[in-house]
Amino acid sequence: MFPFVLQLGTPVNIITTPPLVYAQSCVNSSSTTLKPLLNTGGLYIFHPTNERSMGQEKTCSTPRAQLIIINHFNNTGCSTGCLPASNSTITVLGDNPKPIAFKVSTKDTTVTLGPGHYTVDEPRMSVFYGQVLSPDCSGVISAGETKKCIIVNSYSNNVQTWLDKINNIKIQFGYSPPYPFVGNVTQLNFKVSSANTSKGLDLTHIHIAVIKNVTANFNNSNTINNKNYFVTFDNLTAPHGIFSLKYQFLQEGAHQVIIKIAARDSEVALASFDIPVLLPE
Repeated sequence: MFPFVLQLGTPVNIITTPPLVYAQSCVNSSSTTLKPLLNTGGLYIFHPTNERSMGQEKTCSTPRAQLIIINHFNNTGCSTGCLPASNSTITVLGDNPKPIAFKVSTKDTTVTLGPGHYTVDEPRMSVFYGQVLSPDCSGVISAGETKKCIIVNSYSNNVQTWLDKINNIKIQFGYSPPYPFVGNVTQLNFKVSSANTSKGLDLTHIHIAVIKNVTANFNNSNTINNKNYFVTFDNLTAPHGIFSLKYQFLQEGAHQVIIKIAARDSEVALASFDIPVLLPE
C-alpha cells in the first residue's frame, strides 16, 4: 500500500508519493519531542506503517550528565565550635548545572549538567577543618555519564588551645598538613575568641615568632624579621580573630610558635604552641 495525501476541504484524491524516510529513534537520550513537519503546504501526510508519526517528526535532545555529590563531616575529637554539615553550601560550575548551588544535607545530592568541564566547590568553613575532594569533583564529563564527587571535611585533631582566664581570651592554633615536612609549605591557623562565647575578637595587633634555627619563605616578605634562631611576623591584624600564615620550614625538629595579640576591647594576651617538623622519606 502506498502513502497518500489528503487536502482538507476538497474531494479526496489519492496521490502516490515516494516512500517516506523517518529519522532513527533517539539513542541514550534524556528526552524525545515531536513537532509538525514543515513545508507540507497544508497537507497532512499519513503513512500506513507508522501512525504515531502522522504529520510529525522526532527530534532528539543531548542527554544530560549526572553528578552525585556526597559530603561528609568528621567531627571526631571536636568538643566546642564543631561544624554541622548544614552550615555548608556547595556550588557546581559547568554547563547549565541544576541545581547550581545547594545547602548540604544528610542525603546525597544529584546534579544534572551538560557535557564538558565542571568543578565542584565548597568553601572551607573553619581553619581547623581539613578538606579532601575526590578526583571526580572536577574534570570532564560526557553526555549521559554519571560521576560521583565525595567531599570529606575533617576536624583537625592537632588543634591546641591556650586559655587566658584573667582576660577571658581563648587562643587556638592548628596547622596543615597534619604532618609538616621540611621544604613543604605549612599553613599555620589561628583563632582568637572570647573564652565564654567563642565569638571572634577584633585584633588590632598581632606579633608571631617561630623559634628554631630556621629561615623561612612567607607570602608577604614585608612582615618578616629573619633572625638566626627565630622568625617574626609583625603588623598583622584580624578583624574577626581568624587568620593564617603560610610558612616553609627548612629544618626538622620541634618548633615553638609564640603569639602576642592585642584586641580592641581586651588586654594584651600571650600564648605558646608546639609544632613538630619531619624530614621527608
